[in-house]
Amino acid sequence: MQKVPRTGSLTFAAALAVSLLLQLPVTARAGDSLYGTVTAIRQANLITLDHGAGSFDIRLAGIDLPEDAALSREADRFVTELLLGKPARLRFDGRTAEGEMVGRMYTDDPKLGIKDVALELVRAGLARPSRTYAGYKYAELTRAAAEARANKAGIWKNQ
Repeated sequence: MQKVPRTGSLTFAAALAVSLLLQLPVTARAGDSLYGTVTAIRQANLITLDHGAGSFDIRLAGIDLPEDAALSREADRFVTELLLGKPARLRFDGRTAEGEMVGRMYTDDPKLGIKDVALELVRAGLARPSRTYAGYKYAELTRAAAEARANKAGIWKNQ
């Protein structure tokens, strides 16, 4: 006579295994995406995104902010207007050597549409493409900087 496993025991074991797997820490990988609401702008390039189960401070990838205090405040206001209290999407790019999360942040505003925040900062002349961040591989930042320079916007105003 064949021994038939009890389905109740198997169901319990499967449920236990699934619940244990769900409790393991989730590590984000480059290219992962996360949707949430922006709850704080710490600097123009440091944004807090609440995704419902928690929140992350995200450093915008690929840009350097101006050293000029007035332009830096203008950049903060610019990003605050774009994102604070609004839905946004993060495209995770990696971590800095210090463990800080880095990624691309996109607006998700019906009035504005979907905009890459770092790209908009560069286009407005309130940031430059970073020369030291090798992980950022899109040419839009270079084109946006050329556009800002041609329009004498922000950091290019007096040049």
